[in-house]
Amino acid sequence: MTSSVITKEGVRLEYPWMFGRTYDLLFFFFPALLGIVFFSLWRYTSLGMSAIWTILLLEAFGAGAFHWGPTWFAYFDKKNRDYWKTQPVKMAVFYFGPAVVMTVSILGNIYFPWLITLVTMLWALQHLIQQNVGILLLYHNQGRGEAIVDRPTEMRSQQVPAIFFAAIFYWRYFFGAPKNELCAFIGAILLAGAAFYVGKYIYLFSKQVKEGAAINVPATLFWALSVLAFLPFAFFGKQFDDSFLIPVTMHWFQYIGLNYMLVKNKYAAGAGSDENRLNLPKFSPLALFFITCGMGVLTLVIIKATVHMHGASPLMTQIIAGVYLGTANTHYLLDAFLWRFREEHARKTILPFLLVNRKKNQAAA
Repeated sequence: MTSSVITKEGVRLEYPWMFGRTYDLLFFFFPALLGIVFFSLWRYTSLGMSAIWTILLLEAFGAGAFHWGPTWFAYFDKKNRDYWKTQPVKMAVFYFGPAVVMTVSILGNIYFPWLITLVTMLWALQHLIQQNVGILLLYHNQGRGEAIVDRPTEMRSQQVPAIFFAAIFYWRYFFGAPKNELCAFIGAILLAGAAFYVGKYIYLFSKQVKEGAAINVPATLFWALSVLAFLPFAFFGKQFDDSFLIPVTMHWFQYIGLNYMLVKNKYAAGAGSDENRLNLPKFSPLALFFITCGMGVLTLVIIKATVHMHGASPLMTQIIAGVYLGTANTHYLLDAFLWRFREEHARKTILPFLLVNRKKNQAAA
């Protein structure tokens, strides 16, 4: 899982993959190229003119709806349910929050569609940024002699460029890219902030390397990918769907990759998972995982196919769109609580099963 190379300049390069080189490349890096392919097919080929291909491409062949499944899979675990019941706020979020978010999304899309669209777009942006931040943290190996920049700088170096690129998109999408001094001033401030934090990160990182710290190659590559993740969002595409397609494709497959390994290591990996498996229904954990994820895809395909074949009134179209936005917003809400590693429950029930290979590597060393 881990290899080390010393360059002729004396710089030590280490490759501590999270789950293995092939798996990490497929789920955490290759989707960037896949997103570019999807975008190109949608924009520049006849496939983009087909309603069915449009559905498939905009959802990255079902990965969009598929990646909502792990959020609901968490409800099957009795240990989660027992914990939420002892916490009034969490109980309200996990059992009543989805209904509230769905209701607000549907009604909002009927009466204030621009507002619900804006809220969903901003929430999606925050959701994607935080996932990049979280994956990079998982790649770090504290106390192992690798170059690790302080967390606030590392987070800002990803967040501020994303905000800058998103601001360019919103400037195009909502305001038609007007040229005025206020927009230019705001853009200059955001660009300066992005350049400052990226420059600070590179300076601090380089300083540690010069002092003898090793370069964690997967972590460094993922940081660079995160910084540039929303560049296509800023300049490519004409609508939210196609502009967001490349970064969202990256997000979808990264999320699926993380959650698959979580379920596999926690419930289906062998003797060590027997106790955790008892907290699930008497069913194959991986089969349950894929069924849960697949239900989202099936629902989406049925809804879109029905609308396409039979049409719908303007009101029904707004309701269906509200359901779709509400499902996405529910995912954002629940995910923010499920993956909050500041809380002991998440650290104990999620984190150890994502760091299984790291522990093996450290034991071998």
